[in-house]
Amino acid sequence: MMKKRRIQIVIVVMSVICIYIMNQIAFFKDREFERAVRDTLIAYRVSMVDRREKALDGIIWKKDLERVQFVSINFREYKVKNIVDIKYFKNTKTVWFSYISAYDGDKSIYEDEHALDNIYIIKKLRYLENLHLYHLEINEDIEDMFPNVNVSIE
Repeated sequence: MMKKRRIQIVIVVMSVICIYIMNQIAFFKDREFERAVRDTLIAYRVSMVDRREKALDGIIWKKDLERVQFVSINFREYKVKNIVDIKYFKNTKTVWFSYISAYDGDKSIYEDEHALDNIYIIKKLRYLENLHLYHLEINEDIEDMFPNVNVSIE
């Protein structure tokens, strides 16, 4: 009877520990967004300009993403379909989503019109100061949605 009780306690304790650890891991909904983060996360930046020599492997912890101050993703290189994963970057000051031209003078727009459907999630970023959206399909009045943020749309 006592042995059975010990086994139950061990199982409960192990379950609580596993749940706690799983809650600390960032699980990405969009694989391309995750690929962008793995390729470009360097210190406190996720930047389309700076790339890692080798993409990050293994677990990405939520606390590491909360430290990021600047998020920049090129939608030409990373075919992001959903930006819901921006929620992990709680302390970000600048978000820069763009579809960089293939050549000078190219004014093409990212063809996926639903990529920014979850733009409202960016409102939850506490310290957001700048939001830059370039050559992306925008369906809403972004400037009204973010009255206290410097919004730049092209």
